[in-house]
Amino acid sequence: MRIRVIAPVTNQALKATTPSIYVQKARPDVKISVVNLGKGPESIESLYEDAIAVPQVIRRAIEAERDGVDAVIIDCMNDPGLEATREVVSIPVVGAAQSSMLLASILAHKFSVIGTAARDVFPAELLIRRYGLEAKYASTRWVNIPVLDLHEDHEKLLAALVEESTKAVLQDGAHAIVFGCTGMKGMAAMVEKKLKENGLDAIVIDPSLAALKWAELLVDLHLVHSRQTYPLVKEKLLDEHRISTSTPVPEISGQLDHAANIYVLVPVVQGYREDNWLESTRRDYASYSRKGSTVRAVAIESGPATIETLYFKQIAVPEMLRLTRSAQQNGADGVIIDCMSDPSLDSAREVASIPVIGPAQAAAFVAASLAHRFSILGTRSDMGHKFVNQMVEYGIASKLASVRTTGLSVQEVETDPDVMFKALSQAAEQAVLQDGAHILIPGCTGMIGIADRLQNALQAKGMDVPVIEAPAVAVKMIEALSDLGLAQSKITYPMPPKKALAGYPDLEV
Repeated sequence: MRIRVIAPVTNQALKATTPSIYVQKARPDVKISVVNLGKGPESIESLYEDAIAVPQVIRRAIEAERDGVDAVIIDCMNDPGLEATREVVSIPVVGAAQSSMLLASILAHKFSVIGTAARDVFPAELLIRRYGLEAKYASTRWVNIPVLDLHEDHEKLLAALVEESTKAVLQDGAHAIVFGCTGMKGMAAMVEKKLKENGLDAIVIDPSLAALKWAELLVDLHLVHSRQTYPLVKEKLLDEHRISTSTPVPEISGQLDHAANIYVLVPVVQGYREDNWLESTRRDYASYSRKGSTVRAVAIESGPATIETLYFKQIAVPEMLRLTRSAQQNGADGVIIDCMSDPSLDSAREVASIPVIGPAQAAAFVAASLAHRFSILGTRSDMGHKFVNQMVEYGIASKLASVRTTGLSVQEVETDPDVMFKALSQAAEQAVLQDGAHILIPGCTGMIGIADRLQNALQAKGMDVPVIEAPAVAVKMIEALSDLGLAQSKITYPMPPKKALAGYPDLEV
């Protein structure tokens, strides 16, 4: 995998400090290259400078695609040119702001941005609205240090970041902190440590590293921005971009040799399924993991055979909490809930210190990063509303175009693939043509493996929309969080109080 980082400034010193941070957290199979601008601002501290940088960002992205690069990262918290660039290249373009804000939204109730100056508030809130994250946003604060001076005094920067992050948590209700400038690279772990020493268990996200892992995820899953949202304008490129050439850019291999131990928690019992069903589930999920990662699948021992109602969703939860605690005790780096209802997501996150990922939540936020609006393709016609409620709870409802259902039961989905595909295709076409969906998410983990086939079928009918494989996204999200040492915020999800639980002594903490 080859990832090109565009530092959207002319400052050579900022460019020179960029590769080492990325390389430390990039996998060994990832090659990182960094370029900056030939002309433009020395640093970006205003919307004016942002606008001046965009034409050169577009040029650098076009050059990256011509160089055979797999993904581009725009290394600035203004995300300059993110959407315009997506209209001219066919490889993933990842913004540091968008990816870090979405990651914070997955892991915490609310996040705050810590920028450099007071003027950062309006640009940050513009992006918050653009990305549909108003419900997840707490505040923007600032350290009052110019971008070019950020590393003049390391202790001063650290103290200011800790001070403003503390205010964001105590005064603004933030449960996660997102740095508001990529020039703050390398400070996240130190700030998080200082906060914890002061009794504040907030997570701190480095936007450059969030962008790196988001880019790895997209390339691994062959996902790119939706052409419905970002129609390709290559035939209308300016002459200067048609003939744009680049000189060879040095590449450095990643140094993070890390493998994740992943547990897939299945919230149903065997029921009608064949005897090897759990091994089949494990193989399906493992097919999306990277080399070295370990995937195990375990199921509840009592409860529903399928989850198609809110009743069955709740009935499965106590057993899922047992599986979560057992997985952590057995050394899991993260757990995935094998159901698009995400049963036990919130309660399991309270009892676990390792990341707990629900495929519906993770897929929705990845979809939001690639398209204007997404649709979910569910099972029973009478249960489509559950996804609407989930998206409201996750704070991403403004990006939901619709929920379309196949009218099939989970058992029919899992046992009759031809009927399932026909019904799913019909629902997908309705979502695109009638509801304005620009990207689709199959709404049952029993549909695992169907995304590519469905996407190809839609493309054959002239509907060029990505289809997201939610279980695959969940695997990649766990790997990314494990790489970064991140999990859900324990301010959002504090450990339950110690008390007796009548009838559930094994679930007492």
